[in-house]
Amino acid sequence: MNTMRHLIAETIIVLIALCSLSEAETLTVGQDGCDFYRIEAALGAANPGDVIEVHSGEYTVNLNITTPSVVLRGNDTGDGKPVLRAGSSTAEIEQEVSDTTYMTVSSGGTAISIRADFVTVEGFVITGVTWPKPYGTGEHNDLIGNAGIRVYSDFNKIANNTFEGNDLTGIGLWNCSNNQILGNIIRDIQWGYGIQLYNSHYNNIERNILLHNNWGIEAQRSDSNTLKENEIRESVNDGIRSVKCNYTMITENIISGNGNESEYEGNGKGIYLQGSMGLVADNVISFNRDAGIFIESIFWEYCSKPPCGAEESYDNLIINNRIQGNGRDGIRLYKTWKNQIWNNNITSNHGNGISFVFSNNNTAEMNNITRSDDGIYLDQSNYTNVSNNTITQMEMIGIGILSTVGASANNNTLADNTVGMALDESSSYNVLSRNKIVNSTEGINISGLSSENSVVENAVRTCETGINLLGAVRNSITRNEITDNLIGLVADITSRGNAIYENNLSGNKEFARDNGDNRWDDGSRGNFYGYGDCEDADKDGICDATLLIPGSVNEDRYPLASLVIP
Repeated sequence: MNTMRHLIAETIIVLIALCSLSEAETLTVGQDGCDFYRIEAALGAANPGDVIEVHSGEYTVNLNITTPSVVLRGNDTGDGKPVLRAGSSTAEIEQEVSDTTYMTVSSGGTAISIRADFVTVEGFVITGVTWPKPYGTGEHNDLIGNAGIRVYSDFNKIANNTFEGNDLTGIGLWNCSNNQILGNIIRDIQWGYGIQLYNSHYNNIERNILLHNNWGIEAQRSDSNTLKENEIRESVNDGIRSVKCNYTMITENIISGNGNESEYEGNGKGIYLQGSMGLVADNVISFNRDAGIFIESIFWEYCSKPPCGAEESYDNLIINNRIQGNGRDGIRLYKTWKNQIWNNNITSNHGNGISFVFSNNNTAEMNNITRSDDGIYLDQSNYTNVSNNTITQMEMIGIGILSTVGASANNNTLADNTVGMALDESSSYNVLSRNKIVNSTEGINISGLSSENSVVENAVRTCETGINLLGAVRNSITRNEITDNLIGLVADITSRGNAIYENNLSGNKEFARDNGDNRWDDGSRGNFYGYGDCEDADKDGICDATLLIPGSVNEDRYPLASLVIP
């Protein structure tokens, strides 16, 4: 019933607006030959659908638009766009000094407040937005505060304005919906946001340029908004920040160089989602001080009635972004789940390409990651799927899995990394399968009491060490092609109970060395080593003699006479 009433109300508003357009007039504001000298007077005379055309010049304003469907349009009549300077155009505030009352002209405050629907504001330079003087005279004391343009209503358009010379927020949306913020230039805001939304839904913010503001765009408790084709550069703090917002679409933006002037260590993220869900696609996110994209849930440690709740980030889709040269991770997920990270180009970030920390059930697929610390890093991030990625030239590890249970890494290509893949810090029940690893110091490293993991059908070639076991326990290493390395497989003295069978260990300078206590066959089949003195008199595919593994008393009781591809 409430939805139907809302729909009927919106329909009536639209019909009124359309009817009024047929009777629209154009009212002019300016010095010579115009209908009005002051914009306030023109607004007072305007009817729904009227156009107020403001000519070149500077106007001091604290406008309050309450008539629906009014168009307030700046017209460059030869001296540039008209300039709206925040402040009162008349002496209307009383002050008492030494028992004498004076009328004072206010300065600062909000330049334009829009309180009616279907209003258009376009073609102005808006400046002088600061804390109002005399102090305490402003009306905007909420979260957003004073701004160049404050919007309280729906279906408005703010387009092609320039905001400069302001201390406070450029455009603020408060409890409103379905507004269009298009093609504005907002720069050099010292204390506020380029654009800020609170409890405002279904708005479209598109093709704006935000340059060197304190913050770029922030949305709180605002759902189903679209941020598209904006350019956000050199913000003192973050580029885009979304807090407790769902179904946000952040697409085709350029977000670069943010955070380099911030005094706070954690600021300077390109895109920062907190307790939010949405789409981040086709953006260029580069050279920001912190992470390119940072997603986290919000957990309340203190509340009036414990246990405290959480604002969860989940089901975000991060796809087709170019993420380059950021000061920390390209993409970082913290305490968040069921996110999809697909087909991003992530290069030369000064952290990891993608990090999952305390984040379960996520997917990273078809990403191209180059020149970072670790390519994809999992820390206590269970049941995460990493597949079909290309990861090259990592300073440390291509795919690193720490303290993690039930993750899988499949069909990845890893080249020219220090370590191709690593399992560490008691990681267990993970699966590494069908990965291609080449030109690394170590192809696969299993260490730190990691156990019950499956390493199966991987191709590990041209590494110094194909697979290195350091304190690895009860892992299964089967049907891998470990060839053309300096040494195929190494197990240290603390590695025990690992099952190593049906692997191709031929073509290595040294096939293996085992100083621990491990099994090199499954009771009927061992590994293929490719040495020439294997005899198989009964042609059963098993060498007639056992093979002692260098380094200990371990032996392969059933070495394979020929290579059989599974």
